[in-house]
Amino acid sequence: MDGFWTAHLIWFLAGAAFLIAEMALPGFVLLFFALGAFVASLAAYVLGLGVTGQFMVFLGASLAGLALLRRMFLRVFRGRTHAEAGDDADPDAVDTGAGKAALATQAMGPGRPGEIKFRGSFWRAESAEDIDEGANVVIIGQAKNDPGTYLVRRAGAPNQERQGGA
Repeated sequence: MDGFWTAHLIWFLAGAAFLIAEMALPGFVLLFFALGAFVASLAAYVLGLGVTGQFMVFLGASLAGLALLRRMFLRVFRGRTHAEAGDDADPDAVDTGAGKAALATQAMGPGRPGEIKFRGSFWRAESAEDIDEGANVVIIGQAKNDPGTYLVRRAGAPNQERQGGA
């Protein structure tokens, strides 16, 4: 490409656009496409790769960044919270989501796990009461043996998770 619109400039501008879009949208994924675009820009400038090579570098860098760095970046940018036990709490305790609202995407009940949508992702959930699909729920905490499973109760219902209530 001759003139002002060279391949490395187009990749650089695409990376900048991904960064701007990341600031406007939730999900924390576009950052890795921006990383891939910047790496492809560098590869186009330094190595003089063709279009196919540039796309391969873009995809490889984006997927590698997503696989290797997303979990670490989520911890850094979302932060961690201290347990509610006070100053004696473990400073590395992770936010359990307790008290936050979620949406039941699968029905659940005692001995019958279901699923909720929370913070833009789908999570396994358990409840001491029957909860229908589409119901609003409140997170009580995380299951003791499975940090990927939340304990929930129906929104607006009294807090009866320990009492086996209706």
